[in-house]
Amino acid sequence: MKKILEKAGLIGLTEDCAINEIAGGKMIVTNVDIFTPIHDDPIIQGEITACNVTNDVFAKNVIEIISYLSFLGVPPQQPDEITQGIIEGQRKFLKQFNSEINGGHTIVNPWPLTGGIALGICNKNDLIPKQIDKNASYGDLIITKPLGIQASMAAYRVMNEHPEFLEEFDTTLIKEIINVGVKIMRTSNYYVPKTIHENNIREYIVGMTDITGFGIKIHSEEMIEQRKIDIELDTFPIIINTDKLSNLFGYGLLEGISAETAGPMLIAIDTSKVDTQTIQDILKRNNIPSWKVGTFKKGTGNVRIMKDLNVIHVETYP
Repeated sequence: MKKILEKAGLIGLTEDCAINEIAGGKMIVTNVDIFTPIHDDPIIQGEITACNVTNDVFAKNVIEIISYLSFLGVPPQQPDEITQGIIEGQRKFLKQFNSEINGGHTIVNPWPLTGGIALGICNKNDLIPKQIDKNASYGDLIITKPLGIQASMAAYRVMNEHPEFLEEFDTTLIKEIINVGVKIMRTSNYYVPKTIHENNIREYIVGMTDITGFGIKIHSEEMIEQRKIDIELDTFPIIINTDKLSNLFGYGLLEGISAETAGPMLIAIDTSKVDTQTIQDILKRNNIPSWKVGTFKKGTGNVRIMKDLNVIHVETYP
């Protein structure tokens, strides 16, 4: 995709959002996201949609969403209560940070689509770029949610439609895996920038992004784009047993390429200024779990997943 954009004349660093400066040192941060539904309950799907749309804005350390536009692709045969439920779910989710659906667009489509546009505003100095600060010599990387959403939701779909493919797995365990996955996707990353603002720890964070459709490895590579920095990933917290499910479905979770929906923040901490545990303790006091997943240092621009990867199986969240 990057090559396509460059050939079309769009050249620049990869970012989570469109970022534009307006008057008075204020920045407008905009994200658009559209995908096919992954949960059968329309209200839950609406919550997942709003979480996924807004998380990219929160990844810029923005805490004020000033506009949310909902997008729906509705098949002709879709019952009205499904469409209504998705809208209700989005509204329910947005209330936690005092936002609302301000408009949107609906099309008739052969298959359902859900998504939206989130627009945030912040002071220029509050923005945290995706790319690690080139002046940072070394530090740690933490994430705020376990990985494994793709495998979790595949299990949800397979258990509903072809349960025979999961015969080797305990049914109770599969349900627990799905429940954790759904809880993660309904948990907003809003509370990460909120904690950063309230505790004045912006100066210690030298890069931040959210892990979504490309997996932790690709998003880590984006963090060192045009940087002479290397990243080593040595620990993966995952939803319990999603590594086995990933192997079954061929998703490459432990290779770092499995997609996440409404996934965790990936935060780079300058450990020359602060101990990583200090930041994790602040997050924990605000009910945000975190795991140290690797390190960064000056180098040649490579991301490496260690062969002796430490895999942490997470049974509950948060």
